[in-house]
Amino acid sequence: MHKVVSDFSKTVVVPDEGIRLPNEPEPKIREKYANELEKVLITKGCIKERVKALAGEIENAFRNAGEITCVVVLKGGMFFAADLIRALDEQSNLRTRIDFIKCSSYGAKSYSSGNVNIFQVDTIEGENMLLIEDIVDTGNTLKVLQQFLLDKSKNLKTCVLLDKGIAKGVSIDFVGFRIPRVFVGGYGLDYAGMYRGLPEIVVIKKELLK
Repeated sequence: MHKVVSDFSKTVVVPDEGIRLPNEPEPKIREKYANELEKVLITKGCIKERVKALAGEIENAFRNAGEITCVVVLKGGMFFAADLIRALDEQSNLRTRIDFIKCSSYGAKSYSSGNVNIFQVDTIEGENMLLIEDIVDTGNTLKVLQQFLLDKSKNLKTCVLLDKGIAKGVSIDFVGFRIPRVFVGGYGLDYAGMYRGLPEIVVIKKELLK
């Protein structure tokens, strides 16, 4: 049974069994993915509530900024960033500018290669920047991204949806969920290009991973 969570005002620590809202039914994996996915870890309702709370935290941190440049890491961060930036525009007085950056350290494998490649999609500029990333694992990719953007901004903050709690040498200002050390997909996250379109965070079966 999934743990029922109702407080999303701070980083939510997700247990192994996963979480859901009080008014959500016990989540199940879609039949077409039954042989590939183990379980739903975080339901779409929980994601929605935590994203709204994150927008409030970000507004408080940039209260005197007026405008922020949201630097979205492709491809995984696109779903999270879209919802977060919409929440910022709806809930706060902040004006948001969106730029994109692309990097990779996984390829089609389930482990980091250790080599981080960055491709600057847009001309990224702005005094106040918010780096938006889907997940931090070892922290190697995030560290390179932060170093890259520090020279372009006077005030850089970082927001990640998921954190496995094992990263070293990086500072994260806003964390949506702290999750177990499992390989996840959904809500923009993928394995070899699959599962990005799922509205929840799911655990991928170990036997599927290479």
